[in-house]
Amino acid sequence: MPPFPHTSHLGEKPIRSDESVIEDVIREANAMDRLLAPPGRLTWLTARLRRFIGATADAVEATASARPAGDPVRLEALTVVREARYRLRLGPGDGYVSAIACVRSLGRAAEALRHEQRRLRRGLVPVAGSSGPGVIALGDSEPCPACHELVEQRYELEVKRDWLGAREVNTRLAGHRTAAHGEAPLAI
Repeated sequence: MPPFPHTSHLGEKPIRSDESVIEDVIREANAMDRLLAPPGRLTWLTARLRRFIGATADAVEATASARPAGDPVRLEALTVVREARYRLRLGPGDGYVSAIACVRSLGRAAEALRHEQRRLRRGLVPVAGSSGPGVIALGDSEPCPACHELVEQRYELEVKRDWLGAREVNTRLAGHRTAAHGEAPLAI
């Protein structure tokens, strides 16, 4: 008879992805100011976070390094990688309080790496200094060369911090997307 009578559930644990497991580890590490873990759990959390940061920092660095040199997304991702590696080099000092501080520090570094990893996975053309409604970002699979040319112009103006020029190019891009691709105009 199954452990749970009158059900078809045999008591097996559901299979979880590595991403959901590390999300829980990060969440637990960041909650150390409210929920204190026993020393054995701190050791386990530290080991998991160190493995994750070591592997993810390399992956984020490789992905970010493939972007253009002046890209603000690249610069921010590489800054997060340097900070995570710095925290990885630090170890817990003597005592329980120091071990908790170390786990929380690693948790924050892992969370920042996860954020950058997701940001880089999206594969969007970077938009420096402006984001949100009214800014058009294209995926790598966009076939229209005119769209890519306008986005490149906008990017160059943003790197030069010519925000008015970047906004004007973005408005031209919106007009082009409406006229050539039949997209609804953006409500800015």
